[in-house]
Amino acid sequence: MSKSVNNFAGLNGFVWWVGEIRNRADGLGLGRYQVRIFGWYGDAIEDSDLPWAQAMLPTNNSKSFTPMSIGDWVVGFFMDSESGQFPIIMGVLPGVSQVDTGVGPNTGPVAVGPNPYTSA
Repeated sequence: MSKSVNNFAGLNGFVWWVGEIRNRADGLGLGRYQVRIFGWYGDAIEDSDLPWAQAMLPTNNSKSFTPMSIGDWVVGFFMDSESGQFPIIMGVLPGVSQVDTGVGPNTGPVAVGPNPYTSA
C-alpha cells in the first residue's frame, strides 16, 4: 500500500513565514493581500504574480478590522504547507514597515536597520 502525500497545514508540517504587504487592491473585494514572503518567492517573481493571502480575523467582532498598509510586515503560514500558494496572514509586526505612508503609525523615519531581504 502506498502512502499518499497530502499538503495542508497540520498534516505534513506547519510552514511559518514573515513578509511585506505589496498590494491590497483585491479586484474581487475579498480583503486579500499580495505579500512578498521573505526567502520564499525571490526577486524573479513580480509583485503582480504573488499569490493572494487571506487575513485571519478575530473571532470576536470579526467583521470589524483595520486594513493593513502597503509596506507592513506580517506573519503567517501556508494552508498548503510547502506548496506555498495559499498564504494566511495571522498578524502585523508593528514598527517594522519600510514604507513612509505619511499617515498612521508608520509616519516619519522608521527606526529599523536595513532590510536584509531586499537590495535597497
